[in-house]
Amino acid sequence: MVESTRIIGEDSHTERRYYLTSLTDLPIVAQYIRSHWAIENSQHWVLDVTFGEDRSVKLEKNARSNKALLTRTALNLLRDRDDTKLSVKRRRIRASQNLDYREQVLFGRVL
Repeated sequence: MVESTRIIGEDSHTERRYYLTSLTDLPIVAQYIRSHWAIENSQHWVLDVTFGEDRSVKLEKNARSNKALLTRTALNLLRDRDDTKLSVKRRRIRASQNLDYREQVLFGRVL
């Protein structure tokens, strides 16, 4: 069991998560759990900041899953571009305004 507390201002929220594993070395288990949540949190942050995922319209049934899949696909395509000078947000804007760049992102075509 891992218990985590999140404090924002004066509000606090405690959550317990349970894990099943055959590992017995607690520091290694803790490292795996932390690394999993670090990836999860960083992806959520990028999706929220770049795609405004938390502000998006709430969808029902398959639409929610389909939108999440398309958003994560777009994020992966944008991250796959080798534009180290541009943030993901700037790549998204560039792809929306530049047909050649958008084709490079979608099809991996190099000009």
